[in-house]
Amino acid sequence: MNYQPKPLKSNEHDDTYEEKEDLLAALTSVVRFSINKKDDIQEFFKEVVNQICRVVSADKVSLSLKGRMEYNDISSKNGAKAVYVPININENDVDICIGHIKLEKGKNQNIEPEEINFLETMAYLTGLKFQNSILELVLYEGLVQTLKVLVNTVEAKDVYTKFHSHRVAQYSLGIAKIMDLPKEERDIIKIAGILHDIGKIAIPENILLKEGKLTEEEFAVIKMHTTFGNEILKPLRFFHQERMIVLYHHERWDGSGYPEGLEGENIPLAARILAVADSFDAMTSDRVYRKARSFEDALKEIKDLAGIKYDPYVVNAFDFFLKREYLR
Repeated sequence: MNYQPKPLKSNEHDDTYEEKEDLLAALTSVVRFSINKKDDIQEFFKEVVNQICRVVSADKVSLSLKGRMEYNDISSKNGAKAVYVPININENDVDICIGHIKLEKGKNQNIEPEEINFLETMAYLTGLKFQNSILELVLYEGLVQTLKVLVNTVEAKDVYTKFHSHRVAQYSLGIAKIMDLPKEERDIIKIAGILHDIGKIAIPENILLKEGKLTEEEFAVIKMHTTFGNEILKPLRFFHQERMIVLYHHERWDGSGYPEGLEGENIPLAARILAVADSFDAMTSDRVYRKARSFEDALKEIKDLAGIKYDPYVVNAFDFFLKREYLR
């Protein structure tokens, strides 16, 4: 990736670097920039390059994680100069080069020692940001796997609900793709689909596995699983959007759902998607008290309840998805 913004300073660069406020602002901006998500990397690159160009007058600045260049200063035939500053991360007290920052200057322009120091600082901060992101990703993946174990524990109690959460995630993701939602939102919906019933781990087994019809009191306990799921995920810094989906996936379009009686577009879109996927899988799965319904029959009921229980737009997307993938 190469950016060539116009330098904000004149070519008569102050060798004493009296513009310390610009230098401090540039460093502070990069330090605060978050790259906790993969999609942030491009913006992070741009931010680093733009901050370098605020302080250093150069013909071209680029940042790359592909070329792992060693530090060097070269002069081309026409007298132009370029320097490569390595970006390192530390693993087991060993520096590993993951890329470089390249600074180019034209003929008769020197690359000053102060500029090299600044570039080295920027490279250090860039490497540090990526290292922190890697650690956060490892932590996130570990939490996801742990939560999946909890979900599997719930589903293992009842043979009729085994793999329910994974099917709900699959249907939800299919709807999200038809609706052309961004990848980041699809990823959130996928995780929420897997975790949506995690709160059932707090529901007593005599209620959760009851073969007959639930009493009003028992159903009131079952409904608490959305709130319990929210409470389980609340302390975990990574799952704020997912837990909102877990909390609201039993809300209804007409406001008759739970836990808060939200209606219409006040219900998060992802929760509206999950509601359709969850209901469909429940209808088409065997239960101890009834046999599974056919896909066609379940789809008809969901379409009949569009605008009552379900978001009509989501139902239309699900109808298209199901007919394309399963009912051809």
